[in-house]
Amino acid sequence: MRLILGLMCCVLCSGCADRGATEVAGRIDPEVAGWILLAEQGDVQAMHDLGYVYQMGEGVDQDYEKAIEYYTRACELGYEGSCLNLGNLYHLGDGVEADVELEMKWFRAAADLGSAQGMLNVGVMYAFGAGVEQDFGEAMRWYKQAAELGDMYAMHNIGWMYAEGESVEVDEKEAVRWMRRSARLDYTPAQEWLGERGLDW
Repeated sequence: MRLILGLMCCVLCSGCADRGATEVAGRIDPEVAGWILLAEQGDVQAMHDLGYVYQMGEGVDQDYEKAIEYYTRACELGYEGSCLNLGNLYHLGDGVEADVELEMKWFRAAADLGSAQGMLNVGVMYAFGAGVEQDFGEAMRWYKQAAELGDMYAMHNIGWMYAEGESVEVDEKEAVRWMRRSARLDYTPAQEWLGERGLDW
């Protein structure tokens, strides 16, 4: 089966780059110490950012257990970026043993919170049978949810499935329609697919 993965990885941090923590070996950066206090008071953004700095070792000693702890707390409080980062850690085996079941758990949590990236990743996992039984129909369902939220990778994957007849009848018109939607969002593989057929977007 041709690779139909649009993007499995997520953006690691939505806010911590702006917070300006500096790496200080062997101790906690004072700004990070402030985030710890905020996290203990229930600040979800602080929990997420702490997950990131512990994952990356920025302003603190790198500690994947603490990263997972803070990401998990934030995800369970509805912070979709933390759910995505947990899924990504288990996908890549970054500081943890790769685990497709946990990967699916956290990507599905992000999807359930309305994350297009989470929906795309759940769709990819169904398409490949990673952590779940392979099911192209489920993959298509999740891709379409992500596409409704404007995800260009999901649009490309839907187009490919119509072109190849995965879970649906081969339908070139639908394939072209979805590829054009993706291409118009500047997704290069969709543009190349159309270009190979002499089609514009």
